[in-house]
This record gives sequence, C-alpha cells and structure tokens, in this order.
Amino acid sequence: MIDIQLFNLMKASFFNPEKLSSARTLNKKKIILYLVILSFITAIPTWIQGNQLLADFKRDGQKIAEQLPSFKIEDDKLVTEESTKSFIYQTDSIIFTFDPTGEQTAEDVEQNTIGTTIGLALLKDGLYLSAPGYPGNISYSRMNGLSDTFFKDLVLGMQRVNILILIFSFILIWLASLVIVIIYNLLYTVFANLVATFSRRSLRFSDNWKIVLFASTLPTVFFALLNSFQLTPYFQLEATLAITTYFYYLSIKKIPKEKTIKK
Repeated sequence: MIDIQLFNLMKASFFNPEKLSSARTLNKKKIILYLVILSFITAIPTWIQGNQLLADFKRDGQKIAEQLPSFKIEDDKLVTEESTKSFIYQTDSIIFTFDPTGEQTAEDVEQNTIGTTIGLALLKDGLYLSAPGYPGNISYSRMNGLSDTFFKDLVLGMQRVNILILIFSFILIWLASLVIVIIYNLLYTVFANLVATFSRRSLRFSDNWKIVLFASTLPTVFFALLNSFQLTPYFQLEATLAITTYFYYLSIKKIPKEKTIKK
C-alpha cells in the first residue's frame, strides 16, 4: 500500500505544485520508494516498444523461414542446389538477403538497410548482420555442417517466448530506468539550485533534490504516456526540465527569503 504522504505529494505534483516544498521532510526510505515508482512508470513505454519489436521480428522471421530454400554450409561456403536463385525479402522489421551465387556483398546489405530495419544476409562466403550501429560479419568456418533446418528451428524457437522472459526483460528495463531517473533528477536539481540562489532561498542540495523529484512527476508521466503510444515529441528532456524548474519555483515561493545584511 502506498504511503499516504507520498500519495498526497504525488497528487500535489499534478494539481498543487505549491505544496511540494513539504517533500523536504521525507526520509530516505520514502524517497527510494518514490524513485522506484517513477522509474516503473518510465520503464513501461520502453518495454512496450521492445515487445512490439520482438513481436514484429517473430512474425517476419516466420515469413522468412517459409521462404528459405534448402541449403547447407560446407567448406566455409553456402551450398544449394544449382537451380536456387538469390533473392531479397523485405518486411517491416527485417531485410533478409539469401545469396548463394555471390551477387551481393556486405556493403550492398548495409546500403539496403533502411532506418532502424535489421539486415540479415546469408551470403556465399559468410553471414552478415546489420543492426543499427552493430554491423558484423560471421565466417562460415564456425558454421560448417549447419543447414536450413537449423535456421528454421532457430526462428521457430523464438515463437515460444514465455512469461518469465517477459518479466525478466521488464525488470532489466526497470533497473535501467531507475538509473536514468536518478541522473535526470540530478540534472534538474542543478537548475533548481540556481533558482534557489537567485530567489534568495537557503535550501540544501538534498532538499532541492527531494522537491525536484516530485516536481518532475507530471512531465515524466505525461511523456511516458505519449511514448507508450509510440508518440515521441521532440525536446522531451528540455520540456521536462522547463516544467520541473517552474514547478520547483512555485513550490519554494512561500519559503522565506534570506535576509540581506545592510552595511
């Protein structure tokens, strides 16, 4: 059950940011709990997008497996029947090249890859994978004896992704999101410190960090919701920073200013 103080502060982050200065009184356990909650929310869109990509890859892999002709790898070469022709099969997520005749090169596969599409090629002399930022050749010397049956079984095996793998993948994304939330909150706090200094409020960095964590809730949740529907507006970080800093300023307005000493 969520702590009532955290619940009230979370509600205030949406409707009454002026009340967020009370976050200074929270202990470490409650702050850690809120970090976990916020990182959980930010992990959801990444997990959804990852699952969608995996589903597309599984579906397209099934189509490719159905098109794959008989072949085997012998003496570091792709060997097929004499009548087998080269072909390129493109889906929404994969561009697959099957080229036992040596018509295509790794450079050709790379050029055919569009945007974030994955390029996979069984060339005459080796396997080539072109993923965004990760191109790589794999020599057939490590694959002698394999046949089309192996590759088809590999694709079909991906169809049997169970619930444990999905849970494990979400936990990994959740942990990564936790780190990102902490880093971003440190960035926002730097700007909050500047606001506190210029507005003559004497607040410690740790106090600002707590307030900022809640001040960032609304933009964080809003953009997580948009991203879950594959809507990714430009300047999300900048917009979150601006909104968070403004909400932070609203929250400290009632805190008494430092007295200036007249000389």
